[in-house]
Amino acid sequence: MNDVLTMILVVLLVVLVAGLSIAEAALTSISRARAGALAEDEGNGAEVLVRILQDRRRSLAPILLLALAAQLSAGALLAVMVNNRAGSGWAIASVAGLLVVMFVIAESVPKHWAITHVDRAAVPAARAANLLSRIHPVRWLVNLLIGIAGLFHKRGPARPSPVASEEEIVALAGAAVAADVLEDSEGLIIQSLVHFGDTLVREAMVPRPDVLSVSSDTTIDHAIAMLVERGVSRMPVFGDDIDDIRGVVHIKDLFSRVQRGRGSHFVSIAMRPPYFVPESKRASELMGELQGQPVSMVIAIDEYGGMAGIVTMEDLIEEILGDIVDEFDAAEEPKLEPLRVGEWRVHGRMPVDEFNELIGADLPDDDWDTVGGLIFDSLGHVPEVGEAVVESGYQLMVEQVEGRRITRVRVVVAEPSELAE
Repeated sequence: MNDVLTMILVVLLVVLVAGLSIAEAALTSISRARAGALAEDEGNGAEVLVRILQDRRRSLAPILLLALAAQLSAGALLAVMVNNRAGSGWAIASVAGLLVVMFVIAESVPKHWAITHVDRAAVPAARAANLLSRIHPVRWLVNLLIGIAGLFHKRGPARPSPVASEEEIVALAGAAVAADVLEDSEGLIIQSLVHFGDTLVREAMVPRPDVLSVSSDTTIDHAIAMLVERGVSRMPVFGDDIDDIRGVVHIKDLFSRVQRGRGSHFVSIAMRPPYFVPESKRASELMGELQGQPVSMVIAIDEYGGMAGIVTMEDLIEEILGDIVDEFDAAEEPKLEPLRVGEWRVHGRMPVDEFNELIGADLPDDDWDTVGGLIFDSLGHVPEVGEAVVESGYQLMVEQVEGRRITRVRVVVAEPSELAE
């Protein structure tokens, strides 16, 4: 083979490596979610990409093998040609020069282009990978090499990789907000939806001490007065005690009875059957159950069968969209009120994980859900106003107690002396 043909072949091999680098970078960087979106927009061409990404490792193997073979062949051809013409010293120098060319022209530049234009590069790359996998000698050799490689690592059950993890979705939403692709409110809703999948009913429910309930032997007129005074439209009905929930009454049903002259009757004649769920149930599952069902209020029960709280569809939606306030809702204190640098006032019912997320704290939430529960656990008794605990670098001081419930807490970054104590 003369020198001209050898150089032409080396150049063609460099170009081949550049094309394979584009394919490798595109198939590595594109997500399965983005591939699915391209398939919907572009049709059959991108469906090959979706199929290729179902087993990304095996699909990339022919591309990597061919790129390696092309690099070695180019280096060998150039070394032999230069060695025959100028000796081994110049052969080594020429291979070193080819290494630089390969890195810049055939690796770095093509991969950077593929990553920045992944939508344009991914579909042709998938077609190339699909074509290589159909060549029987290549497929046979790849399967053989993958089998040999499998001898050197422990085999385990194949686990398909997720389209995108929760952390990736939240990060993408934050990046989209920063790039003005999404509004701030849209980014927050996406993050809330992701976290909603891990939310339990007990985190969304109205806890037992705050539940307005009525005895089954209460008159309809009195029950209406209770509902109007509190500004709510429904409440549970109990029998012997609050743990003996018999049903749920709605103010519309009560008014209907009054119009028929039955205001002096007991509420038990107007109550609807209760709907019970464990407080440990996922809120997303409960929302799916409630859709299309005539259930206005759900009774959450604890592990002992007692009433833990109540939850409505509005409570579940507020976990995603934030508090929904109408003209009948009584104004209440904000869950977190900044006072000055390093100091906040929080409601005792504020979830610990939400507080940690808002101010970047690291308060423990092992056996409790709220800031008040954390203080109860640390003190070991019902606190009095002014008592305080120090946790994870923060002093939590009780400012208000109603009955046995902590309703207001002042949180301050603890001083070094308090941390030592």
